[in-house]
Amino acid sequence: MQGTPATPRGPKGEIRGGFKMLLLWMCTCGIYALWWYFKVSSEVNAFLGYNRMSALKILGLSSVTCGIYGFYFIFVDGKKIIGEVQAKAGLPVDPPFMAGPMQIQSALNKVWAAC
Repeated sequence: MQGTPATPRGPKGEIRGGFKMLLLWMCTCGIYALWWYFKVSSEVNAFLGYNRMSALKILGLSSVTCGIYGFYFIFVDGKKIIGEVQAKAGLPVDPPFMAGPMQIQSALNKVWAAC
């Protein structure tokens, strides 16, 4: 008896170090953070095979709502996205309590290393 075939997944993303990310964010006065959101969104969407994460939505709604959507993303939507990526990779679904940029990258690094 064979098990169910693994769900096809897209290409894995880039592993990024947390210290390097923090340093680049500070040195570029936040410009790297904008680039990071767009890059990670495209990597997650390619891996999942559909558009699940939108940098424009995150940044745009956070701006319009004075940061309220940013908190929603960190505590609700970001955790769901990390869980979907972990499940697609065949890893145990264990999203962090909050999914800020550092936690998202850390979780994605584990997924990309496992693929």
